[in-house]
Amino acid sequence: MYVNVKINTQTERGKQLIKQLKRYPKTVKFDNPAESEIVPEGYMTSDKFRVSVKRKINEYCDKHGIL
Repeated sequence: MYVNVKINTQTERGKQLIKQLKRYPKTVKFDNPAESEIVPEGYMTSDKFRVSVKRKINEYCDKHGIL
């Protein structure tokens, strides 16, 4: 069984917990999309986000006669 846990790494206690958990690489696995480059379902990469935003801005400007 796997358990998903959120740890605030901006706190001292959170940093300590992460440090302790890293001692057990066979038991504890860290999923970090920034490192694994695997984008979770429902998320998009920054490149896709930029393309999407630019498209929406252009559609809005065309619809309202801006530019």
